[in-house]
Amino acid sequence: MKFFLGIRIPKELEETCERYRRAFKAPKTITHITVVPPFAWDKSAQDLLKLLEMSLTEVQPFEVSGAGIGSFGNRVLFVNVTLSPKLDTMQKTLTLGLKNERISVDSRPYHPHITLATRLDSKHFTKFKEALGDFSPEYSFPFSHLSVFQFTDAGRWDEWQKVPLGDSL
Repeated sequence: MKFFLGIRIPKELEETCERYRRAFKAPKTITHITVVPPFAWDKSAQDLLKLLEMSLTEVQPFEVSGAGIGSFGNRVLFVNVTLSPKLDTMQKTLTLGLKNERISVDSRPYHPHITLATRLDSKHFTKFKEALGDFSPEYSFPFSHLSVFQFTDAGRWDEWQKVPLGDSL
């Protein structure tokens, strides 16, 4: 089974981002902030839930915020997400929990974001960046439940479960 861990964003921000994502032909995964990128899990799904619940026991709900647009070179456009100490600690805690189970997890530095367009060539990057115009979202929202996404037989990522943070249990 393949999973990834993410943060769902508020409906209004999701709908705004989704309009751009559809125009830019982004993958059709629910708009989200990735916390741990896709990984393979060979044990039962319930074992994964137990691991995540244990990992999140000490993580208290917190605010997620961000502002503006960013990019990874000229290949990806995204909405910025602030890497707060609480978000950074949660991401590291979850990654360590998976690594302790001998799960291969992406080792690149964590850079949270909301993808708007991906796998771009320079022509499309310029076109899509111009299409964003004055779009410069600024947002903050409470976060209390981690979303677990599973790769389905239909060939897409669907939200499978929500795992509460410490005080949300």
